[in-house]
Amino acid sequence: MNQEELNDLLALTAIEALSPQEIQAVEEMAVASPELERELRSLRNTTATIAYAEKPLAVPSALKQRLFDRIKQETEVLEFMALRSEELKWKPHPVDGLVMAIIKIDRAKRELSALICAERTVLYPSHRHATGEEIFMLKGELINGGVTYKAGDYLYSAASSVHSPSAIAGCMFFVKTSIDDKFL
Repeated sequence: MNQEELNDLLALTAIEALSPQEIQAVEEMAVASPELERELRSLRNTTATIAYAEKPLAVPSALKQRLFDRIKQETEVLEFMALRSEELKWKPHPVDGLVMAIIKIDRAKRELSALICAERTVLYPSHRHATGEEIFMLKGELINGGVTYKAGDYLYSAASSVHSPSAIAGCMFFVKTSIDDKFL
């Protein structure tokens, strides 16, 4: 490693722009060399004082108010919501062959409510639920664990459960699930 690359690594370490493992490796190199250790300490001291070297910027009151309004809007409890079928915005689902219309996302609870429709028969990839998942069948058939579910049927999968259902072409269902579910 040449001096220029070493200087870049020290600077990136000082501003914590590397991964924790990379920072640790650079710090271990610095411990072995008093010169590198002094340079890293100097860079860290310099970066720590940069924020204090400039006068604070005045934040326009209109910008502040917009920010506060946005925070209030995102933290307000939803008392009523209506969505007409013609207002649904269908888009491709991450799983090819499915489309979805997101109805509501609750970021505080990390939940998603959506309608999902199978354009063709699809084996949904195996996935683990971060929280419980609820499915209410609206039309067609969904096969889960060898059991076929039809319109009017309700399925619940507990947190940490794993499954890989098959959505038969034309089926549609409502789902309420975590946005933290993981494909396996």
